[in-house]
Amino acid sequence: MKVIGNLDWRHPLVRLRIWVATPIQKLFAAIGLWKPARKDELECEQKDAVEAVGDRGSQLRLAYKTPRDEFTDATAIDYTPTGLAIKNGVCFARYSIRPPSTAEILKSRKIQPARTIPAGTVIEAETPYTYGDWVGDFVLALITAENIVEPLVLPKVLADKPYVLRDVNALGISYVIANETLRIENARILQKRIPSYYWGKPEVAAFRNKFNITPPSPKPGSMIYLGRFDTKSEAAQRVYPSETVARIVENLGGKVFDTREASPEKFDALAPEMETVIADQGSALFGVMHSQTKNVIELTQDDWWHSANLFIANGAGVENYAVIHLYEKSDDDLRNRIEGHLRDFGVIN
Repeated sequence: MKVIGNLDWRHPLVRLRIWVATPIQKLFAAIGLWKPARKDELECEQKDAVEAVGDRGSQLRLAYKTPRDEFTDATAIDYTPTGLAIKNGVCFARYSIRPPSTAEILKSRKIQPARTIPAGTVIEAETPYTYGDWVGDFVLALITAENIVEPLVLPKVLADKPYVLRDVNALGISYVIANETLRIENARILQKRIPSYYWGKPEVAAFRNKFNITPPSPKPGSMIYLGRFDTKSEAAQRVYPSETVARIVENLGGKVFDTREASPEKFDALAPEMETVIADQGSALFGVMHSQTKNVIELTQDDWWHSANLFIANGAGVENYAVIHLYEKSDDDLRNRIEGHLRDFGVIN
């Protein structure tokens, strides 16, 4: 269970750490040691209900109350290998890939750039830990921005992840890696314009367009299970009854896919088999953007569900979406719940 870095908010030590750090960081902000986002910049409103059934009902999309511009520009930004943006010794949250820790705030004034580049683009984000974070924040910025100043500057913490360079290369964007702190004389910051991952149809359309995805029609009656099996999460570890669900789906005539093998090419190949998708909660569900999926059943731990997949699926044209909580479900409970939703969706009799 990780306590420092990509936080698992369920862990009591994480809650304690945040409780201790919050007033200290407020004091540091008040005396000018760092510049967090202003309260009005983070304020959100709810809109655009999307329907789900099962253990979660209709969900509302979050949007910033004050819409943000595509980008802002800044001069003389020192950009660290961990993705923090520092100007005159002060860390700016709105230019960084995450808020700094208390220790990082104290070290900011001592950071010196190793070299200088004349210009480049960095991305404001909320969390930089998982593939879902990468797509939800960073890829979204790259596929919706029209004013990128190349090169894109990638912090080492991101560039070390294999899917990051894969996706940037697929988009044809030149980049440099901040293996050491870089001074960017003229920095363009692509601003985070959607809180969390509340994508809609325009965002999914942009993803499909930029990655040259033309989803084929799935085979009528096709069904696939996207199972996590022994996936080691980049965030807090989650455990799913993947073997059990695989047997249930196979008995219903569906296919099983181990998401440890997931890639854009694999989802392109699987798209004809994806009229109905049953999936463990996770970013593999982004695979519906490669298909014309009609039905989704998402399996999730009770305290680890986020509506991101629901909104992305809705943007991709999914018609029916069910959520099943896994807590204290027996094998028979799972089978009955899955079959019940499949009947409701008209998949089985």
